[in-house]
Amino acid sequence: MKGGYHLASIKQNKKTGLYEVRYDAGFDGEGKRIQKYKGGFKRKKDAQDFLADQLSKINHGTYIEPAKMFLFEYLDRWLAEKKPDISPTTYSGYEINIRCHIKPFLGGIRLQELKPAHIRQLYTVLKQDREVKFKDGKKDFKALSNTSVRYVHRVLSKALEDAFMEETIPKNPAKLVKPPSKEKFEAGFLTASQIRQMLNTFRDKEDDMYIPVMLSVLLGLRRGETLGLQWKDINFDEKLVKIRSNYIMVEGEPTLREKTKTDSSRRNIIVTDRIIQELKAHRLYQKKRQAKLGPVYHKNDFVCTWSDGQPFNPTHVSRNFSYRMKKYKMPQIRFHDLRHSNAALMILQNANMKGASDRLGHSTIQITNDLYGHVERSVQEQIAQQIDDAIWGS
Repeated sequence: MKGGYHLASIKQNKKTGLYEVRYDAGFDGEGKRIQKYKGGFKRKKDAQDFLADQLSKINHGTYIEPAKMFLFEYLDRWLAEKKPDISPTTYSGYEINIRCHIKPFLGGIRLQELKPAHIRQLYTVLKQDREVKFKDGKKDFKALSNTSVRYVHRVLSKALEDAFMEETIPKNPAKLVKPPSKEKFEAGFLTASQIRQMLNTFRDKEDDMYIPVMLSVLLGLRRGETLGLQWKDINFDEKLVKIRSNYIMVEGEPTLREKTKTDSSRRNIIVTDRIIQELKAHRLYQKKRQAKLGPVYHKNDFVCTWSDGQPFNPTHVSRNFSYRMKKYKMPQIRFHDLRHSNAALMILQNANMKGASDRLGHSTIQITNDLYGHVERSVQEQIAQQIDDAIWGS
C-alpha cells in the first residue's frame, strides 16, 4: 500500500511511565482498519523514531503484514530494535543463536503459523551433530548441550513474547514448550601444586601468555577483565588492581569496553608483593621491547600483550591456552577454569565466603555457593576424615 493518511498516536502509560505507539497499517480484506500497537519505549524520541519508520515502510510499500511475515523477517527486525538497548555481548549472543540455530530451521515458517511442535523439533535437531547451509557455504555444528539449547529457547521466547505484546501473534508458542533440563555445572580447577607447576612452566618458557595466565589464576579474573587490564588500573604503592574494563569480542572484533560485566564486577583487588614484582618486571620488559622494535611496536596501555605490544584477541587466548597446556603436558582445562581454580583454592583454604565472593566480583554469596558448592563439599569430606582419623587412627 503506497501513499495515504494513517492515524497514529503516541501516549505515555501513567502507571509505567513508558511510551506506547498505535498506528494504522492499512485495511484488511473486509475493508476494516488494521491497527498496530507497540509499547515499552523508555523515551518519547524512541517511540517517535519507531512510528516514523513504520509509517515510512507503509507509505513506500515495504511494510510486511504480520500474516505474511516469515519468522526470519521478524527476528531480523526484532534484533535491530533490541541492539541499542542491550550490551554488545548480549547482542552478539542473540545474533549468533538466531543466525546459526534458529533461522536455518524455523526461519522459513510464517510467524503466525509457528507452533510449539516446530520449536520442540528444533531443540531435538540442535542436540544432534548437523550440517547447516548458509549463503557462503556449509558449516558443521556439534550437538549443543542442554545449557546451550536453553539459551536458544530463552532468545526465541523473548522475541516471540515481544511479538505477542505487540499483538502480532495471539500467543507465545515458546511458552508452551519445556526446554531441556538444566545441567548441574561443576567447574574444573587445578590444585595448588598444579598451579605452581603451570606458572613455573609458562615463566621458564618465557611464554607471552605467562602474565594473562598468572593474573587469571592468582586474582580470579574473567578473561575479558584480564585482557582489559591497563597500567592505569594498577596502583603499585597500594598493591591494588582495579577492575574497570572488559576486553571482549563484539560482532567478531576485539573491543575494549570501559565497563565491567556487572556492577559488582567493578572492584578493587589487593595483591601480594610477589604479584607486584611480577607486574613491575613485565612493565619493564614491555618498555625494552618498545625501545627495540621502535615504530613496529604496538604502543598502548594494555598490561597483557604479545611481545610486539599487540593486545591479545580474546578468542585466540582461549585457543592458545588450550594448545599450550597440551604442549606442556599440563591438565586439559579451559582458560576460564583458571578463575575457577582461584575460587576453589580460596574455598579449600577456608577463606571467608563473603570476601571470596567480593574478590571474584559476584553480586551475591549465593552465586559463589552455587558455582563452587562441590568444592566446599570436598572441604567437609576432609574435615570428616580428619575427625575419623583422630578417633580411630589413620
